[in-house]
Amino acid sequence: MVHSFKVPNSLELKHDYLWRHYIALPARGKFGVFNRTHYENVLVTRVHPEYLLNENLPQIKGLEDINEDFWENRFEQIRNFEEHIVRNGTIVFKFFLHISKEEQRQRLLRRLNKPNKNWKFSPGDLEERKLWETYRKYYQDAINKTSTEKAPWYVISSDSKPTARYLVAKILYEELIKYKDVKEPELAPEIFKKLKEYIEELKKE
Repeated sequence: MVHSFKVPNSLELKHDYLWRHYIALPARGKFGVFNRTHYENVLVTRVHPEYLLNENLPQIKGLEDINEDFWENRFEQIRNFEEHIVRNGTIVFKFFLHISKEEQRQRLLRRLNKPNKNWKFSPGDLEERKLWETYRKYYQDAINKTSTEKAPWYVISSDSKPTARYLVAKILYEELIKYKDVKEPELAPEIFKKLKEYIEELKKE
């Protein structure tokens, strides 16, 4: 299951910022991939604190109420959230796919030059690019303050997509083989007994 998180909708804004992520967690025994996560709430909102005013937080009446204590509280909330789901059986992998500013520029150019890809482009991408150093500062802060023993961050150098994919797959494999109770799904016995019959039936078509 892959879940992509967009700008919070009206329903999501009626709940705390972690709610939509909690209800999207995969069931036990299932894999889930979050494309963007609750970390947007200590990254994008930190670069653009005015977005927080949409969350209707009781202690935030204006931008002057958003201080360092606010962000430290959010980091604590995120650590507690991840500790809670880990204690209840979720294995958490957090990958930061880090690309250089030049690689981002090249990817944006490729996107613009390909008719089948340029629909993905938004002029806002260029505006956010101007804030590269600010984002880098807050990414570093978020990673340092939320990487824990049970929910560590993996920073993956991703200018090369094949290399990044290999590194992510390698980490997943090396960590998951530590769990001896993880088993591949098996065919029901009554289906397995007739496996050769099904193969022959398909071959005859």
